Amino acid sequence: MSIRAVAVVFVVVLAAACTGAPERASPPADMSGPARPPPAGVSLGLPSGQRAPAAPQPAVARIGIAGYPTRGAADAPVTIVEFMDYECPYCQGWARDTLPQLQREYVDTGKVRYVARDFPLPRHPRARPAAIAAACAGEQGRFWEMHEALFAAAGQLRDADFTAHASRLGLDAARFDTCRLDPRHGPRLDRAFAEGRALGVAGTPTLLIGASAGDLAQGRLVTAPDFAALEELLAHYLGR
Repeated sequence: MSIRAVAVVFVVVLAAACTGAPERASPPADMSGPARPPPAGVSLGLPSGQRAPAAPQPAVARIGIAGYPTRGAADAPVTIVEFMDYECPYCQGWARDTLPQLQREYVDTGKVRYVARDFPLPRHPRARPAAIAAACAGEQGRFWEMHEALFAAAGQLRDADFTAHASRLGLDAARFDTCRLDPRHGPRLDRAFAEGRALGVAGTPTLLIGASAGDLAQGRLVTAPDFAALEELLAHYLGR
């Protein structure tokens, strides 16, 4: 499939995402009809000469990933950074339907390094407490287990739910509760959101996909795709 065709797949399949716009009571009318084709010249910035000339090459996005939760080999040829919101239903769908297959076929096989970065949207009041719960589980070595539990909960993100997940994961309850109340998390999440916005992230789930470069992730931003579209994109980065 050509790069332009890959771009079409992304635009057609990936229009849905949580954004910072006000919540709607129902989807816009045109969301139920056929997807519109992308503008001429849409490019995902892939390393290929097959770019449409009508639009300039999008800028490369760069962001630090040192200290962020990571899965996969440090020397994997491709890095994917997910900007996520635990209250976003599209993030929940990505975590349920696509991420497990990506984990099995690309992360576990050493092809992709996967990094999680919080991007709690202001209109999702439980996204920040959930991100704090995941970080506090991470301080006890169980970030990814809490991460998966929070997304599997499909929006059930009450304090009592965090406590129940922590108990099931065998966390030190007192340490977990103390961590969740620590005021340092607020500024950390504010910085994470500001860094994402400065990079061009407008909603969740958004992925930065590109070549691995140590503690710096560098690539192009795309709305998180279904697995078939993601494979088409990764094939170019992996030289297949």
